[in-house]
Amino acid sequence: MIEILRVTAAFGIKGAVRAFLYTDNINHYKKIYDCAGNEFRFKVLNQKNNTAVIKLDSVNDRNEAEGLKGISFYIKKEDLPELKSNQFFICDLIGQKVSVVGEDVNLRIIDVKNFGAGDLIEISEKGAKDSFFIPFTKKNFPETNGEILISSETYKNFKN
Repeated sequence: MIEILRVTAAFGIKGAVRAFLYTDNINHYKKIYDCAGNEFRFKVLNQKNNTAVIKLDSVNDRNEAEGLKGISFYIKKEDLPELKSNQFFICDLIGQKVSVVGEDVNLRIIDVKNFGAGDLIEISEKGAKDSFFIPFTKKNFPETNGEILISSETYKNFKN
């Protein structure tokens, strides 16, 4: 399952919650699951950027909503929407091999971060303790259909 939101607080007295979203549009999904696999239906009351106020059908008062603080909810991979060409789900990028033109290195994507200025791909060499970030731009990652390829120059610029 893929984490889609985390409850940050109760909202109001009728059981709504404020949530931090890991998606740009929570309305793509009809149902979410807790870590035990229990299904929840919900309604989005308000969404702004990466936060939303949602009402879970089975939560009816503020006390129940407060008990959800810190709880993450998930979706099943088969519930993800279809992607357009050259779009990715972060969960599909993590673990992918990264090839460098003209270099014999064993690189893998270990995470994707966004600190507000765009996506950063966190890369590590096999067996290395350190990692480095490369901005996820077309210039830095010209080939991403199938094999993920970066130039030797990009590798050298960001590795050190």
